[in-house]
Amino acid sequence: MLDGENAGRVMSGLMVRDIIGTYYNYSMTLDTRSLDFADYDALYELLTAPVDCHSITVPYGQGTATFDAYISNADDVLKRMDGSRNLWGDLQINFVAMAPKRYPT
Repeated sequence: MLDGENAGRVMSGLMVRDIIGTYYNYSMTLDTRSLDFADYDALYELLTAPVDCHSITVPYGQGTATFDAYISNADDVLKRMDGSRNLWGDLQINFVAMAPKRYPT
């Protein structure tokens, strides 16, 4: 949940909320073992493209949710260097929602 600028403690110590909404952010580690070198590179380039956001579909409850999110972080590990090729893996992506999924009522 994200609070607005009017949130904070008042003189009595009571917390006053100014809830903007509930954002669902996701962290994922992708199993890329079945990708060849070119497909892995293409996926990494897509995920790290300098764009405002990506439209993503993720597990949510017993179904899925589709929303716009930006990628705050993309990490991978160099597993092996073999001549002119590099084997990367353990690709972890952090998606941050662009807008709340739920708003206060």
